[in-house]
Amino acid sequence: MYNFYIRGTRGTSTMCGQKYLKYGGHTTCFSVHTALGTIVIDAGSGIVNLDKDLHTQHDHRSITMLFTHFHLDHIVGLPSFTPLYDKNATISMMADSARPDNWKQTLTTFMSKPYWPVKLGETQAKLEFKDLPTDTSSMEIYGLKVSWFKVPHPQQSLSFKIDDGTTKTIIATDVEYPSSKINPEFIRFCENADHLIFDSQYTEEEYQCYKGWGHSTWEAGANICKAASVKQLVLFHHLPDRTDDEIDEIVSKARQEFRNTVAARPNMML
Repeated sequence: MYNFYIRGTRGTSTMCGQKYLKYGGHTTCFSVHTALGTIVIDAGSGIVNLDKDLHTQHDHRSITMLFTHFHLDHIVGLPSFTPLYDKNATISMMADSARPDNWKQTLTTFMSKPYWPVKLGETQAKLEFKDLPTDTSSMEIYGLKVSWFKVPHPQQSLSFKIDDGTTKTIIATDVEYPSSKINPEFIRFCENADHLIFDSQYTEEEYQCYKGWGHSTWEAGANICKAASVKQLVLFHHLPDRTDDEIDEIVSKARQEFRNTVAARPNMML
């Protein structure tokens, strides 16, 4: 059994102001809580919402951090993540070893002088870097089956699936699938999932101007859910300046294609 939270919902950059309160202004972060430990997926600015909960609960036990990729909006919150500075915390960071870059060097370069005064690896937590296994596409973490699937995005990205044998949650942020041309293998990856959190940064009209930028549409998400018999579509990676009212309009349109559609909100629990 696990509790799943969306901590940051926005794509590319943070936003603030009255027009963005409902659907949030922080960038990508998710957390999965079990009796054995906490899984953190991506460390965008939304990690501050997780940090508040962990601090309140004094819950700095075992933490595993999984990274979909390393664009700035997915790692910008890492340096201020409180458990890194807790000597009682044990943190494992994991990513795809087949990436075109050296992901460990990427993180340590990002979190070092002159960008940050304390270098990653010199903080008090017990920290280790681990590559995701290369001989399989799934592994067990804290009693959960975690699977991954490579999706199209500049510099490569992973989609993750969290499965406890009862509930399946798919995280598909930063993926570009045209609504009429979706990889059949990805549809199989999503089959019978309870939740598909999907990159819906653009409308179909907007997408025509941004092909190759690595993001999808709510139409593509709806098509995947119908083809894969997914129970719920969660629109995610909101366009940076997309207002609450505009997202409400998109949800309304999406529900005409796939009834059980919602838009990701900060600290939303699935």
